[in-house]
Amino acid sequence: MAHQKTQAELARTEIERKLFFNELDVSALYSENKLASLLDLGRTPVREALQALEQDEMLAIHPRKGVQFLSITAEQQLQLLEVRKQIEPICLRFAAMRASTDQRREMLALGSLIVQSAKDEDEKSLLSNLQDIHRIVTEATNNPYFHHSLARVQSQSRRFWFANKDKSDNLLCSYHHEAIMRAVAMGNEEEAVKQSGLLLEHLTESAFKAPKLG
Repeated sequence: MAHQKTQAELARTEIERKLFFNELDVSALYSENKLASLLDLGRTPVREALQALEQDEMLAIHPRKGVQFLSITAEQQLQLLEVRKQIEPICLRFAAMRASTDQRREMLALGSLIVQSAKDEDEKSLLSNLQDIHRIVTEATNNPYFHHSLARVQSQSRRFWFANKDKSDNLLCSYHHEAIMRAVAMGNEEEAVKQSGLLLEHLTESAFKAPKLG
């Protein structure tokens, strides 16, 4: 069964989308009311989403002033990838061992969906599917500390990728994600780790080619 997002999760997803696609100005300050109006959501879920995004270092909340969205650099992406390379293989192994039947079914569906999103050049769906892929893997470990360890680095890493990728990256990375999802769903730990390694190496190479490195 597909994951049903809470209002706070929906708020976070939409804030990330607007930030990733430059619909929010990193040089401006936003109030909770302004963001709630932009998202057409209540202040409570927006506040919860902002608190979560602040923990992920996507933004800074300045009391009585507003919310400031933070930029991301190639140097930060390389640091994020160092962490992902250490933690994600272990996470994938536990997910492959522990995932429920419903979770394995969702993984296979997400693998197909992210490839289709790339083929359709549907950036919004691409982001949504990538967020769900990262979520389902940590959920499938049945260990919430994997989510706590990876949520921040994956969120920031996603943001850098969306800001710096080209169209060829969409399909290449989506095929890697599809392969990872298929391997985890089938309980193939070694293949999942292999495909994850290939993906993370590609992201590393891309970060070195990005502007403003060094």
